[in-house]
Amino acid sequence: MSILFKNLIIIIIIFFIFLSFNMYLSKKESFSPIENNYNLNNNYIPKIIHQTAPSDKSKWNKVWYKCQQSWFNHFPSPEYEYKMWTDEDLDNLIKTDFPWFYEIYINYDQNIKRIDIARYFILYKYGGIYADMDYICMKNFYDLLPGNKVSISESPHPNNEIIQNALMASNKNNDFWLKVIDESKNRINLQILTATGPQLISDIYRSNKDYVNILDKDLFNPLQKSPQFNSNQVYAKHFGTCSWC
Repeated sequence: MSILFKNLIIIIIIFFIFLSFNMYLSKKESFSPIENNYNLNNNYIPKIIHQTAPSDKSKWNKVWYKCQQSWFNHFPSPEYEYKMWTDEDLDNLIKTDFPWFYEIYINYDQNIKRIDIARYFILYKYGGIYADMDYICMKNFYDLLPGNKVSISESPHPNNEIIQNALMASNKNNDFWLKVIDESKNRINLQILTATGPQLISDIYRSNKDYVNILDKDLFNPLQKSPQFNSNQVYAKHFGTCSWC
C-alpha cells in the first residue's frame, strides 16, 4: 500500500472523527436549553393565582369580592398572573387538553364535582396557586412553598379528612395530580367529598406523603371560631361560604 494512500485513509478517518465530534456538540447545545427549562418547570411554582367562579356575578357571594381583592393586593401584577376560570373555561380545558377524561367530566351528576376535578387538571398543566373564592389572603406566602412538591392546606376537621382542596399550590406536571385523577375514576358515583373533594386527596396523600407539603391549619386554614382566625400570624383563611351545599 503506497504512503500516499495510507495518508489519504488517515485524513478520511480524522475527518469523520472531527465531523462526529461536531455533531455531538451541536446536539448537546441544542438540547441543553430544553433540559434546563424542563428542570426549572418541575422545581418551581409558577407565579399564577387560579380561581374558579360562575361568569354570572349575580351568583357570587358578597364575601367573594373582598377575598378576590386580597389576592390582587398580596400577589400583585405584573409579578403574579391572575387567572379566573369560569365553568365554560373549565369545560374547554378538559375537552381540549384532556379529552380522555371528558366523558367522565360531563357525566358527573353534580357541577361541584366538575369544579373540584378541574382544579387538579389546572395545577397539573399550569402549576401555580389555587384558592377558592371564599379564601382570603392576609399576606404573601410564596416563599414558603417548596418548588418540587404540592402544598395543600391542612383540614381543621381531622375527623373528616387530612387536607382540603380549597387552597393548593403546585409545580407543573406533578404526578400527585395524576394519582388523584386516576383514583377519581373509581369514585364517579360517590358523594362529593369522597368522589372529587378533600377525602379523595386525603386518601391519595396517605400513600404519597413525600409528594405533599401540608400548610398548617393554624396559619392557612383556622376555624372561624378559633383564636387563630384573627391572629396576625395567619397567611390565609377560609370563610367556607359553601356555595355548592
